[in-house]
Amino acid sequence: MAENIGFLGPGLMGKGIVKNLLAKGFKVMVYAHREGLKLDDVVGAGATVTKSLAELGEKNTTVMLCVPSSKEVEAVTLGTPGLLQSMRAGSILIDLSTSLPASTRMLAARLLERKIEMLDAPMTGTPVHANAGELNLMIGGEKAVYEKCLPIFRAIAKNIIYVGATSHGNIVKLINNFLGQLSNAGIAEVLPLAAKAGVDLKALYDVVRVSGGNSRVFEGSVPAICRRDFTVTFHLKLAHKDMGYMSAVGRDYNVPLPMVNSLLNVLDLAKASGLGDENTNALVKLWERVAQVEVRRDGVGQ
Repeated sequence: MAENIGFLGPGLMGKGIVKNLLAKGFKVMVYAHREGLKLDDVVGAGATVTKSLAELGEKNTTVMLCVPSSKEVEAVTLGTPGLLQSMRAGSILIDLSTSLPASTRMLAARLLERKIEMLDAPMTGTPVHANAGELNLMIGGEKAVYEKCLPIFRAIAKNIIYVGATSHGNIVKLINNFLGQLSNAGIAEVLPLAAKAGVDLKALYDVVRVSGGNSRVFEGSVPAICRRDFTVTFHLKLAHKDMGYMSAVGRDYNVPLPMVNSLLNVLDLAKASGLGDENTNALVKLWERVAQVEVRRDGVGQ
């Protein structure tokens, strides 16, 4: 396995990933995917910086992408200059982004024409998990390529699961995100109702936590909302993007997804109301405005 890795996208999640790669002995060259991104911390950890996509592709036989959407993945891969042009035969492109499966299949085919392999390796977890090297990865692509890249994955993740063919990593990730965002949307809808009805929110939490309505999302989101903590770990606009992708996957396979599309409609409203740059649990603010109530309670989850 090559020790030199090019990393495009050292942002909220990417910085922790880069630091863990460096700590495990990999040499990492980073490329900022947006203007104004501060890189002092990753440089201090030993990374080098390039402002050239050509250099990123030419000098690293493995390149990792961690960007918001397929729009950015396609731009850096197919653009001029782009990684398709600069990466050498035998190189590997690993996309950690949550990407549109049809786009992933298209890019993998284009790259393979130049004898460049691609893995889709989206992740779950927060920046805390990224910093701790405890992400969860679901990886699609050729199994032999996956196995070759295992030392890289072990440097950044706690749970590494090979899920099958190219784009299956992104399909699995989108299904997981749908289930999580469905729980988030349900919580956002019912908490203002409970608050307006005068229900004790701590009692509500204590009942659900030991009952069938409980989930990891419920256990994390409800206490945070009640203490008005909307620290960004996952932007609402990215959840909106993912549900748009999930809806497209349903159409690609001619499978109706009515709950996906209903959730997408809710996120349309939230994004249009100005919540796109907030954390996903800020969805509750949409229904608080409608109900003219604020969800607030000390001691929930303690």
